[in-house]
Amino acid sequence: MRPDTNCALRRLAMAGLVVCSLASNVSAEITRVTASDARLTTPPDSTAERMLSYGLGFPFQVAPDRAALFCNVRVEGVATFDYENGTDVIVFDRLEGISADGAVAISRNERLTDENGVERIVVKFPVIGGFVPLGTLREDGTPHPHAGTGFGICQAISFPVDETGHFNWQSEYVHRCEVHQFTYDGERFEAVRSSTPEQTHPAVGDTAWRISAPGITNAIPDGDDLLQAAIASGNATSASGVVRWSRAGGTWEPVEFWPVTPPGESWAEASVVRDTDGALLFSARGSGGDRLSEVRVWRRYDGGPQWRLVFSTEDVRVLHLEEGGPQWRQVLSAPGAHSAGPISINRAADGTPCIGANLPDSGRETLCIWPLNEARTGLLEPITVRAAREEFGAPSADSRWMVDHPSGAVVRLADGEWHGLLAYRVLDSAEHRGAAPTVRTGCYVEEVLSDGPAIPAWRFE
Repeated sequence: MRPDTNCALRRLAMAGLVVCSLASNVSAEITRVTASDARLTTPPDSTAERMLSYGLGFPFQVAPDRAALFCNVRVEGVATFDYENGTDVIVFDRLEGISADGAVAISRNERLTDENGVERIVVKFPVIGGFVPLGTLREDGTPHPHAGTGFGICQAISFPVDETGHFNWQSEYVHRCEVHQFTYDGERFEAVRSSTPEQTHPAVGDTAWRISAPGITNAIPDGDDLLQAAIASGNATSASGVVRWSRAGGTWEPVEFWPVTPPGESWAEASVVRDTDGALLFSARGSGGDRLSEVRVWRRYDGGPQWRLVFSTEDVRVLHLEEGGPQWRQVLSAPGAHSAGPISINRAADGTPCIGANLPDSGRETLCIWPLNEARTGLLEPITVRAAREEFGAPSADSRWMVDHPSGAVVRLADGEWHGLLAYRVLDSAEHRGAAPTVRTGCYVEEVLSDGPAIPAWRFE
């Protein structure tokens, strides 16, 4: 141990601070990310007359040895940007077993005639939510009261049908959110829409906050509740933050909202994970000015006194006590760190947090992850997840690959091991202009490999 480190340790000991030997974790790091073919490409209800493709994926645990994906569906062959068509749930027990066989459709677009006689199409965007796996135990070892249940929320935007029989973003539209309730009994995943068409945006408890849109990752556990990143509006403002969902009377409901992003700034597609010390780490996609390519992370710690890493050696970490109650604090800002587009915070199976986004100056063609440093104040070197142009070649003329919307979760599969998953989509941008899907189009699910011991996301027998 270096002499200056010895002196620092003695000073901290005299001050009554704690020095923890964490030699087994000091070298823990993300080593690589797999690069597989598309796991999901075509939904079962796709036809020659109405071509559909899978895209965005959002993984979560459903049972001690099984996980699932919320996987969004999009309409192909129509020159309309973001022509979504609902969400399927796909249950699997190994990555090689992910298949559209047995997919459960939980939402699809609807057509209706409004009170003025106008034909409209209600476009259903991805369902993102939370789930307490079947067989989950509380920390004290008792059965979790809500095991086998969950919820999902999606944006449902109503447009008048245009002359092509579809819609365009230049027309007026009505924005709503739908809420779904889920159950899983080990054999069947079931979904029921619990909101009505008259409900525009879910109210958060008895507050003025209403949910405008879900974030970009699924909810994480917090005691008997679930915490979901989302955008909410109320009190003459809008913010990205964290919604607490609780279950009573057989229904999951939003009961509390913690705004995180600064008022007056636009941040969307938020994500939240739990750090190795129990703190919450939050990130979101900025818009406007420098925020378009900035990585920003906030931190909240609710577990009593907060310990912050001061420095580390090969065999010792020194932790410093921070005073103050629970609050969100911005701990990381990295302007220009990624190409403008979707961004999320995720974690590997060993708890290492990482940012998923596109490499600067790559458009959306190169997707990377950036592990956070030990102090959670900066980014380490990026690890490439997918370099589409180099791997796939050029897409169709005058177009670019879209490798985007990374979303992760730590799940346990049939092998009994915990796996850090990262899902994303691949799309040829020409598909937004009506081109047919390519052989690369679809939902991809990779494993983020790390060399530290796994930190379980749920407690099972």
